Amino acid sequence: MTSSADLTVDGGRTAGVSDPLTVTVAGDKSVSHRALLAALLPGAPELLTVHRANLGGAVRALLPAMRALGVAVDVRGDTLVVRRGADPVPQPVRPHSGVVAWPEDAPYLQTEGSSAAARLLLGILAGTGVRAVVDGDEVLRHRPMDWLVDPLRVLGADIAYLGEPGRLPVLVAGPVHRPGTVDLAVGSAQARSGVLLAAVAAGLPVALRHPVRSRDHTERMLAAFGARLTESEGEVAHEGGDCVVPPVVDVPADPSLAVYPVAAHLLWGHGGELRVPDVCLNPTRLGFFDVLRTAGADISYEGRGTTTGGEPVGTLVARGGLGRVRRVRVDEPAVLHALIDEVPLLAAVAATLPGESWIGCAEELRFKETDRIATTAGMLEAFGADVAAVDDGLLIRGGAPLRTGEVPAFEDHRIAMAAATLAMSLPGRTTVSGGACHRTSFPDFADVQRAVGARICEDTTS
Repeated sequence: MTSSADLTVDGGRTAGVSDPLTVTVAGDKSVSHRALLAALLPGAPELLTVHRANLGGAVRALLPAMRALGVAVDVRGDTLVVRRGADPVPQPVRPHSGVVAWPEDAPYLQTEGSSAAARLLLGILAGTGVRAVVDGDEVLRHRPMDWLVDPLRVLGADIAYLGEPGRLPVLVAGPVHRPGTVDLAVGSAQARSGVLLAAVAAGLPVALRHPVRSRDHTERMLAAFGARLTESEGEVAHEGGDCVVPPVVDVPADPSLAVYPVAAHLLWGHGGELRVPDVCLNPTRLGFFDVLRTAGADISYEGRGTTTGGEPVGTLVARGGLGRVRRVRVDEPAVLHALIDEVPLLAAVAATLPGESWIGCAEELRFKETDRIATTAGMLEAFGADVAAVDDGLLIRGGAPLRTGEVPAFEDHRIAMAAATLAMSLPGRTTVSGGACHRTSFPDFADVQRAVGARICEDTTS
């Protein structure tokens, strides 16, 4: 899911861009993963259609694994047509030095670098009792899986590590079958979602305690499908019983993609209005916008509705620039989780502000595609920003003169897009090395940014 191609950005907005301006972004990656995996639930229809799916590398990584389980997936534009009962299409096993022999009686499911695909799939398999091996690429093989596996084992699942303990690949050999209460060690939405999917797939009564509120797409979708869920402070519970997946699921536009044209618009500060329609307005995903709103940016939400998957949607509106914003501050875990994917971009915006900004409670960023505390700091330092990385966050002293030049993306899509967006507001040319890794989550990133006035191109010859 990576690319060595670079992004080249010439700072400044192109002439002739009209205001007000409306741009659209692709479907939400998190909701797309969950909608696609809903086809594996016992209550799913034989034919499931997912409209406006995100078709970046992270979601596409799940398609071969689905096909290996006998679920056909046809891609028709931004629509996925998912059909159960197809002939399985086996995936080739990827060598692993720590595995002596792969189980021959279990399908091999390779999820590349997508942690969401791997963890949510683990939960579904543990709930349905389908025996299979879940694996990832070399990067994902080093990311923690015990956050999810330990709670599933408490519920009776038989899950074995085939290589390093706590890491992929793992063999799911037996289902969850013991009702009860489990505690999550981290606030990861992927870990919480994996356990909930297992409980609902098994029809098992389970109470799940979690240390912090994070994105709740799984809860909303399962509740919309009829799962009996109750929530209280620090806990979500499934009462048992079945759910029914509808034949069509609509995916809202991704707020984690909308942040980039909105940030570019605010950084240019030329006034006018930018509108992004049909965006997921789930409060657990709006942290980037809410933090800037609190700091004085003119951002609002209009025209709310609800999708078939239980997600609130509406139009995101940004006006003006950042002239009234002096600093940003994130020091609550729930706020951090509401912008966890946007930390590199928020830090890039903070580097242009005159005050001292703080983004904390971010220890989990050490375990993303890269150590995003370190790589965000490295990216900003390449621009000349005054930034300090600490164990749980980033301290950004704004006002330092920023420069263009060559900036590393560290083959991390969020770092690449944050770097390119910051470069749009700076005079001169910036090369974001390896920046084409944006395809992991936002294949249309350059097109969308050009629509709001950016001068950006992808070097396909690298």
